[in-house]
Amino acid sequence: MESNVVALNRETRRWKKNVFHDILKILQLRILSLRSGNIREHEFFSKKFDRELLPIGRHGLTAGWLIESLGQLLNSDAIKNIKCSQLGSDGFVSQIMRVTIEFSNHQQKRFIVKMPETTNIKAALEKTTQKKMPEGADEQFIGGLTMFFNREVEFYKMDKIPGLRLPKCYHSQSWKLGKTTGAIVMQDLRGMVSVPYYESLNLQQVASVGSQMINLHLFSIGMPDEWKEKFPFPMELIDTVSNMTDIVKLYVSRNPVLAEGFSRVEKMYTDRELFVRVLRDSHKSLGIDDFLCHGDLWFYNLMWLPTVSGSETASNHLGAIIDWQNVHTGSITQDFCHMFTFCCDTEIRRQAENVFLPYYYNQLKTKANNAGKKLNLTLNQFLRAYRRNFIAHALHFPFIASIMLCVKPADDENVQKARNEHLIERVLGAWEDAVQAMHEEYPEYSL
Repeated sequence: MESNVVALNRETRRWKKNVFHDILKILQLRILSLRSGNIREHEFFSKKFDRELLPIGRHGLTAGWLIESLGQLLNSDAIKNIKCSQLGSDGFVSQIMRVTIEFSNHQQKRFIVKMPETTNIKAALEKTTQKKMPEGADEQFIGGLTMFFNREVEFYKMDKIPGLRLPKCYHSQSWKLGKTTGAIVMQDLRGMVSVPYYESLNLQQVASVGSQMINLHLFSIGMPDEWKEKFPFPMELIDTVSNMTDIVKLYVSRNPVLAEGFSRVEKMYTDRELFVRVLRDSHKSLGIDDFLCHGDLWFYNLMWLPTVSGSETASNHLGAIIDWQNVHTGSITQDFCHMFTFCCDTEIRRQAENVFLPYYYNQLKTKANNAGKKLNLTLNQFLRAYRRNFIAHALHFPFIASIMLCVKPADDENVQKARNEHLIERVLGAWEDAVQAMHEEYPEYSL
């Protein structure tokens, strides 16, 4: 199908009757697509709307491709204009465009177009290390990125999990290097908000996320083999977390108050087999079956209803879970470990561990029984699985904290300092509890 080939190739064929016109248009499109998402250029060309020329992002896709991909969702003859803007909430490995389609009857439809991207993660690492990476360094991420992006494509093609709040997906195409531009066209969640990385979820918000995770875990009990085959545990995740030592050491060097705590956990950072043990295999050694995991359940993948319409403040009601690039089968506790460690202050995290987790287990067991499913899991196994898996996320957190402070700094120096101090407290609490968990669960491991 034409929608599954790079748009530039299709446009070249369409314009081949006029060689000069062909060359001129392709040069214009190439120049635009190589720009860093400059919204002014997008708006300029949208005013003189040409669906063959208007780029959607910088990866060769055009308005014509989008109209064709959406098919019956649109009356293409009634389209008056298309406007594109790049969201400021681009992911580390994605370019995200908001596309507004205007019709002749003055109605509008909005869509989000998500495409794989390598330059963002490169830029993030450069800001964190304050060192220029060599040209082409971002290409080292392409292999893993292809796998992760295509996992999300496959996820949206699977049968919908009952009760799980997701953005609607209207079109998706896998990323095939040199052949097909990866893209997902989905619902625009405009109006929903996220909690900033330097704040903390409260227990009511934790419970709201839990009300969604229970649907994922219920589905996982006796899940079809197709899900297990399509979404095995990604060893690329192990590679990521076991190669973060230099960034963590840099963060510690910038914040000497972390030095003593780091000295107690430094050995674990350089032990790749330990990450395999606590992240991939910890639940298996306890006799627990695999469950579906979101894999990256943190602030910017949790979309909240605002306290009031138009507000930037999140309520306690979760609207949707987005970004399923790391979906996989693994520990039932992995998403809770990630969310509690990355999104909660130490006090709230410990309350969630002591109060919410036992409550959640009992709720899951009750719902499983009501659904005629057997939960082969005891409360003790559940809590031990959490403690083991938590170790990996406690080690991972300062890596992300360091990057986020550099990528999304505050404008005011005092505010930035306060944010950093807040995150330092969270890091120290995570390290302290990780050491305790190691003593309890792996007493043979010498720290």
